[in-house]
Amino acid sequence: MIAALELDSNVPATFQCFVQLVQAFAWPAVAIVCVFLFHKPLLAILRSLKDRMDAGASIEIYQVRLGQAPTNLASPSIGDLITTDHMALVHSSWRYPKKDVEFGMPMWAFNVIVQAREEVLNRIESVKYLLNPAYPNPVQVVTDRLSRFKLKELANGESTVRCEVRIKGQPETVHLERYINLTNTGPRI
Repeated sequence: MIAALELDSNVPATFQCFVQLVQAFAWPAVAIVCVFLFHKPLLAILRSLKDRMDAGASIEIYQVRLGQAPTNLASPSIGDLITTDHMALVHSSWRYPKKDVEFGMPMWAFNVIVQAREEVLNRIESVKYLLNPAYPNPVQVVTDRLSRFKLKELANGESTVRCEVRIKGQPETVHLERYINLTNTGPRI
């Protein structure tokens, strides 16, 4: 009937505009009503997905994988050199408004850790992080194995963190890098 109203030249133009307006807002209105009516089950589903990801499961949505850091990194054989096949850098970021006033701009906190199997982490002596030269302390060396050689920093923009991983008994360092994208509510790692 609505299509017939649009074609009927006897229907006033204002009414035709009203019909078009109703058509334009019908689906968004239905979506809003559904969210309002079903917000508790929707929140329960979202909480369940978050709990699964926190427990180690990963979820793939349109070829984007959400979940924990990769655990399929290679394990070196006894006596093998540690390489980039055995470890990776993982990061998380979140808004840190407490520092906005101090720096006069929106600030984020981010952490970077070394993701690797336990036997690889145990062979790491230190991680030398190389930040953008604009940082007050652009070179930072971390030796804390228990924290997975965690770097804690603040940022006001995205950048790449590079590092040199020194392995016990291995003359060559392993070079890794990670692009630090800034998100508002990343998990604390």
